[in-house]
Parts: sequence; C-alpha cells; structure tokens
Amino acid sequence: MDAEQEVERPNSGHWWLAGVLCLVNAVAFIDRAALPLLVQPIKRDLQISDTLMSFLIGAAFIITYAVGGWFVGMLVDRFPRRRILALGIAAWGVSTMLCGSVTTYAGLFLGRCGVGAGEATCGPSSMSLVRDAFHPRFRGRAVAIWAMGASIGGGLALLGGGAILHFVGESGSYVLPLLGIPVRSWQLVLIACGAIALPVAVLVYTFKEPARRSAGTDQPIALKDAFEAVRDRWPVFAPLFLANAATIMLSVGYSSWIPAFLGRVWKIPAGEIGLTYGLIVLLLSTASQFIAGFFVDAVYRRYGLSAVPALGVAISTLIFLPAVFVPAAESIVSVWVLLAVFNLLAASLFTIGTSTIVHLASGAAIGKITAVHFAWVGITGTAIAPTLVAVVAEQFFQGALGLALSTVGGALAALGGVCLLVVYWQLRPGDTLSSLARETA
Repeated sequence: MDAEQEVERPNSGHWWLAGVLCLVNAVAFIDRAALPLLVQPIKRDLQISDTLMSFLIGAAFIITYAVGGWFVGMLVDRFPRRRILALGIAAWGVSTMLCGSVTTYAGLFLGRCGVGAGEATCGPSSMSLVRDAFHPRFRGRAVAIWAMGASIGGGLALLGGGAILHFVGESGSYVLPLLGIPVRSWQLVLIACGAIALPVAVLVYTFKEPARRSAGTDQPIALKDAFEAVRDRWPVFAPLFLANAATIMLSVGYSSWIPAFLGRVWKIPAGEIGLTYGLIVLLLSTASQFIAGFFVDAVYRRYGLSAVPALGVAISTLIFLPAVFVPAAESIVSVWVLLAVFNLLAASLFTIGTSTIVHLASGAAIGKITAVHFAWVGITGTAIAPTLVAVVAEQFFQGALGLALSTVGGALAALGGVCLLVVYWQLRPGDTLSSLARETA
C-alpha cells in the first residue's frame, strides 16, 4: 500500500493544475462579489427595490447556471474538460463586460443570465479534473485549493471595486480610454471584472488533461444511471445536499447583504466597505479553505470518510454565534471582529461539503453528479439566499437587514450542522453506505 501511495503522490504538474483551477474559480467569483458591493449605486441609477436587486444577484444568474449545469455535466463526462472550461470562461467574461455596458434593468438581467451560462462550466469541469488527477488521500487539499479561488476572487472584487468607487465616486462617471464613452462607476467595475477573465481562458491549456479514473468501466454512464446511483444512496446524499445548501446559503446570504447593512446602519461609504471587507475575505476566507483542505485529508486518512462531515458539524456549531450576533454588535469594531470570525469559519464548510461529494461520486459520473450538486447549491445559495434575506427583512422586520441576517443566519447554521450530523451517522465505520463510498474512491 505504501508503494502505491508513493506512486500516486501528486507532482508539480498536478499542483499547477490545481493552481490554475483556483485562478479560474477566482475570476468566476469576482463578478459575484462585485455586484453586492454595487447594490446602492445600481438601485439609485435604475430605480429598483431590494427585492428586484436580489433577482439580479441571484435569480438572473442561476436560471442559466442551473439549466446549463445539467448540459455541461454530460459534456464533462464525454469530452475534453479543458476545452469546455476555456469556452465557459470566455463566455462569462464577455457577458460580465456586457453587464457593464447596459443602462436598463432588463439588459442587466439578461447579461447576468449570460454570466450564469458561462460559469456553469466551472464546477463540474474542475471537480472532474481534480478527481482524475489526485489520489483520494490528496483530494481534500486539491479541492481546497480550487475552493480558495472563491475567496480570492471575492476579496479582490471587493478591494478593486472599493478602490474604483473610492476614486471615481459612487455616483461618478469615467470616460473609457480610446473609446471615449462615459460610464458610471458601477459599470466600470463590471467591465473590469469581465476583462480580467479573458486571459485566464488561455491558461487552462497550460496543464495536461489527466486520464480518467473509472471504476469498472471506461465509458461514462447515462444521466439516468447517475440519478439512480444517487437515489440508491439517498440516505447520505439527501442530507448532504441539504447541508451543502444550508451552508452555502449562509455564506452567500451574508456576503450579499453585509455591504448594504454596513452602509445603511453604520453609514460607511461603499469604497471603505469594499477595502475593509475585501481584506477580510481575501485573507481569512482563503486561509479557512486552505486549512480545511489539510484537515479534510488528515481526518480522512486517520478516521475515514465519516470524519469529514463530522468536522463540518463542529464548524457549523462554532459559526452559529457570529452568524447571529454580527448584526447585533454594539460597535463597528465588534462588527468587523465578528465578521472576521464568521469568514474564517464559513468558507471551510464549502470545502468540506464539496470534498465529501467528490469522494462519494464515481469516476464515470463525476461530471453529472457534481453538475447536479452545483446546480442545487447555486439555486439555493445564489438565487434563494439573497432574496430570502430581503423578503424576511421587508415582510417581518420593516426592512431591518440586521434582524433578517441574524434570523436567517442562525437558522441556516443550525440546519447545516444537523444535516451534516446525519451524513456522519450514515457514513460511520461499518455502515453499508460507508463501504460503497470506499468502492467509488
């Protein structure tokens, strides 16, 4: 066994693949993090409500992200994944730039649909590449490196967007060089976010496409068979999907509305919010995912797959307090400290949940199963979470975002922890589902 593990130890080429996928994920999340920072100027220029704004952040994006994910999952299991990923990056980069060139709500909505269609390629392609490139004992770190891109992209978007808003002004305009076209500050942020993505599409071709790891067959299975594989193990997949939905909703719900909360309650300018919150996300969320990858591999190696969701239970318990008390803090210093703790914990839950999915999925169905997974967490996290917070605020707390964030955040942290506890129980040593999980590795 030791000789086999030594043979399958990742080399520099494998880690370069993980690093490029991290960068791909980073540019995917740049526009997701930038839009919440632009809530106030976009609302003012387009004359829309919080609920309509939440549709831009969530529903417009997820309509094509979820539907496209099903199609992408089938392609990923059959065709070269680098090509699929490169085309997707180019598509969402151009669409984000188009979002920055429109001046109507309908135009921005359609542009966000284009972004969702392109980004549907990111998750399934990346997870298929990671599963085939890395031995199970190293997949936690590889998934963590890929997941770090979300925090890196989110942090850079907040920092860069905050800097642009600071220098141009939230209500200011800027004349594009060479073109001579004036654009609003929020449009400039989106154009810059889209332009950054285009060179990354070329970088995808700098790593080698790994050979596919297939259990028992070299042929990809049909979508129906993939669903049947999930259905046969529903006692573990159902609570795992619920847990991943709850934890991603917790992160997205907070990140979508914290900038608006800080601006309305604490009267902090958007530029300052972007710079401060951007540093928190860039440093602490990234560190959280990186550290979580090592913990996932360590507990998997020593205690087996059941220990991975058990780790998630512990983190869900710890995150409950900051999730509830960030909006209730009595000083801005306390708010920033609790936000730092929240981000240090929250980002790791995505790494834990995604790693568990990758371990459970067979090589022949990895694209389809992860496509379903990312569509599911996309719908619940990106579409439902921002709107849920807005609706709870408007319907139950007279527009008070803080009370809505506390209520929704605490409930989601508790739900995620309970569901991960059920997953642990199903995967505990000696359980039939635990044996099936080892067979798919």
